[in-house]
Amino acid sequence: MSKKLLVAYDGSEPSKKALRIAEDIASLDPSIQIVLVHVMRLFSSGAAAAGIDTVIMDESASITQELAQIADSIPNPVEVRILKGSSPADLIINAAKDEGADMIIMGSRGVGGVKGYLGSVSYGVVKDSPITVMIAKEAD
Repeated sequence: MSKKLLVAYDGSEPSKKALRIAEDIASLDPSIQIVLVHVMRLFSSGAAAAGIDTVIMDESASITQELAQIADSIPNPVEVRILKGSSPADLIINAAKDEGADMIIMGSRGVGGVKGYLGSVSYGVVKDSPITVMIAKEAD
C-alpha cells in the first residue's frame, strides 16, 4: 500500500479526478500522506513578457488558495507545493523523489491539453518516472 501520494493539480477536470482518486486511497489509512503540487510554468521572459509574468503570478495565487482549501478539507496529512520551472514533467518527477512519494497521481491532460489524448506532461511523467504513475482519465 502507498504511504505517500503526490498529486499533480492544475484545476482541470482530469486533475480534479486525480485528487478524488488520491482521497479515496488515503481514506483507507489515516497515515497516508498527500502532497499536492501545482506547476507554475516559467517561460523565457523579456520586456514583452512582463504582462505574462503578472498573469502567471495571478493564476498561481488563485490555485495556491484553492489548494490550501482542498488541503484543509482532507483528514490525512497534506502538504502543498508550488513548483516553478520550464519542464513540468521533470518538476513533478523530482518533487516525487524529493518528497519520498511512492505514487504519482495525475490527470491524463491539463488545462491546455487536447481532449481524449494523453498530454505531453502526463506522457513525460509516465515515461520517465521511477515510481508508479496513475493516470486519471476524463469521463466521456
